Amino acid sequence: MVFVIAVLAALVSAFFNPPSSSWIEAIDFRTLSLLFSLMGVSEGLKASGFFDSVAGALMRRSEDTARLSFLLVAIVFLSSMLFTNDVSLLMFVPFSMMLMDRAGADERYIIALVVLETISANLGSMTTPVGNPQNLYICSFFSVGAGPFFAAILPYSILSAILVALFSWLLLSKGRAMEKEEREIRRMDRTRSAIYLAFLLIAMLSVFDIISWKVLFFLELITLIVIDRAILRRIDYILLLTFVAFFIFSENMRNIEGVRKLIESPMATHPISTSALVSQVISNVPAAILLSSFTDSFRGVLIGTDIGGLGTPIASLASLISLKLYFRRRQGSKGRYIMLFLILNVALLAILALFSLIIG
Repeated sequence: MVFVIAVLAALVSAFFNPPSSSWIEAIDFRTLSLLFSLMGVSEGLKASGFFDSVAGALMRRSEDTARLSFLLVAIVFLSSMLFTNDVSLLMFVPFSMMLMDRAGADERYIIALVVLETISANLGSMTTPVGNPQNLYICSFFSVGAGPFFAAILPYSILSAILVALFSWLLLSKGRAMEKEEREIRRMDRTRSAIYLAFLLIAMLSVFDIISWKVLFFLELITLIVIDRAILRRIDYILLLTFVAFFIFSENMRNIEGVRKLIESPMATHPISTSALVSQVISNVPAAILLSSFTDSFRGVLIGTDIGGLGTPIASLASLISLKLYFRRRQGSKGRYIMLFLILNVALLAILALFSLIIG
């Protein structure tokens, strides 16, 4: 659905900026290459049993649903820093709902856990350049170094961790005893896991231009062709094409005089709040692509689109993943889920927005 909307938006906006060489120039091949590499890493770690091993460790250390829930929210926060927010949710939300059902947790508790995992993924992912696509794009577009990036984002990441822990304690502390999960966990292929973790490290270095992104792309592509060709079929090429459509749409919008004037003024005076508000309407990834050309400072777009992943369900594509996974439940309560989602997301967005005003 997102791909279709992105393509339609690119086609409609083309009436105002007909196809030209500027379309090719607008496509950020560095970002696309890094996304391809990170998706290969994520799929490779899934196939190697790395995530299953993590899940098994969680189960062995949990005696009740409260402790397991805290561990799940924490691991989603941490894993989203490295494996992206959407991958973390795809891995742990179905697993969480399955375990809570087996433990006899009520539906309100399950809703609270899934919503908090979603928030945790969106906030944890902003901590690193590879945690979410907009960070990757912003670092590429503005050529952001490691020092400036972490100096800008770490205060928000630390506050987010504290807030997630607080809300988890408020909503998940009343757990119930849980029987040990007896299902056999697939063994981790240590060699394959090590290979993909090495590519993850190279990707991090490529984001900061310590290693060329071209070296990463071709090295990983050759490795996949030679030893793990099945992973190439699992990469989300539709997402990559969606980014291409976003790049073209953003280029077209930047060339519309009325749109440019509408965006330039608020981006000059309130880049964080403008980026956060635009994210509520078109999602934070296209918002980052669209707004980056209207400022010389990466900080406003980075913080604005990262905290802007909170709020409405469409503010972050990762939030839509959780929503879709939960809505598949026959016994689920869609209305209760949406209500709690909006309450917590709006509250946290307001706190982080206020924090941005305080620290400047």
